[in-house]
Amino acid sequence: MLKKLALCLLVFLMAVSVNSFTMSPEYMQKAQSGVAAIYNLDFKTAEENIDYILQRDTNYPIALFGKTMIEWARFEYEFEKSNPEQTKVFEKAILTSIDGIKSWLKEHEGVAQDYLALGGIYGVKARFELANRKYIKAYFSGKKGIKYMNKAAKLSPEMYDAYLGEAIYQYYAGTLPAVVKVLAKLVGSADAQKGIDYLYLIKDKGKFSADTAKLLLVEISIHNEKYYNPQLAAELIKEVRQKYPQNPLFEFVSIIADYENKNYDNVIFAAQEFLSKIGKESFYKEIYIARTYSAIGTAYMAQGLWDKAAQTFETSIDATASQEMSRWQMNNLLRLAEVYDILGKREEAVQIYKDIKSAKESWGIDEVAAVYIKKPFTTEDKIGHLSPP
Repeated sequence: MLKKLALCLLVFLMAVSVNSFTMSPEYMQKAQSGVAAIYNLDFKTAEENIDYILQRDTNYPIALFGKTMIEWARFEYEFEKSNPEQTKVFEKAILTSIDGIKSWLKEHEGVAQDYLALGGIYGVKARFELANRKYIKAYFSGKKGIKYMNKAAKLSPEMYDAYLGEAIYQYYAGTLPAVVKVLAKLVGSADAQKGIDYLYLIKDKGKFSADTAKLLLVEISIHNEKYYNPQLAAELIKEVRQKYPQNPLFEFVSIIADYENKNYDNVIFAAQEFLSKIGKESFYKEIYIARTYSAIGTAYMAQGLWDKAAQTFETSIDATASQEMSRWQMNNLLRLAEVYDILGKREEAVQIYKDIKSAKESWGIDEVAAVYIKKPFTTEDKIGHLSPP
């Protein structure tokens, strides 16, 4: 859940820091304030700073990338990838920004930060397409992103952090589905381990990208079985949280890391603390209610406390009934059905599985539900990761 925002922030930060001499002090201050606001999920403040630049230079590349980054962060974290209207806003922002930067480059001699911005937007486009299972489009968008980031590195060789583009290409191209791997071999090889080696190097020596490398390694250490290392994930997210204590999502990733490390009592306690902040502290939004109950309920499942798990998921469904359906809410429905199966409530479970399957969502939860329509979930089945597909 972190790698998309982390990559966006990294490219933006690199562009306003490494080549800050190409920006006026006024623009640099606005851009850096925008970055800080996005790290804190304060999108209103971020937008005010980015719009200040765009009102003076319509197609200024870094500002256009910042605009795209804000819309992606909203789509990913404020709307939980669950709002169709925000999807349209995001897609329009991508196309508008790409066209704007290309127009800028026709009228100005491109500097490193301009190509970083363009490469970053193509990178975000690739992540969006990948999330929507448009694998071929994602591959070619990613290739364009790397092309422009590499051009930026050539224009500014002192960019040590430019290894990040190669790291991300090597890892993600090396772990894409088989159909895309075949395509990748036609255009160039990719090695996931090489990408990870780059990330470790950047984590230790990167000037502007160390935090991004840490966030990507957290994601990989939790979700890639080959590189599964939950202890490392816990250590790295702790370091990031110390630097950005206001971001509730980094706090939640710590909860996920605790779950992966089987610290279930810690998960329940921390999630209850998180829940108590929703609606009371800045940026703890109501849309996070479902994920918080998900953490508590899934920890109860892992402990075999099925009655408590059922009560938790039922409470979550009631608490979020007025919200637009999100993937965390849908996942809690799935979890409730699984728990009902364990408790012998097969008829209720099957009805929930069928409801999920007919919801026509694009998160992959319906594929799991389809399995358990045919056979009940049992204690022999893996509960899996805390996060939904």
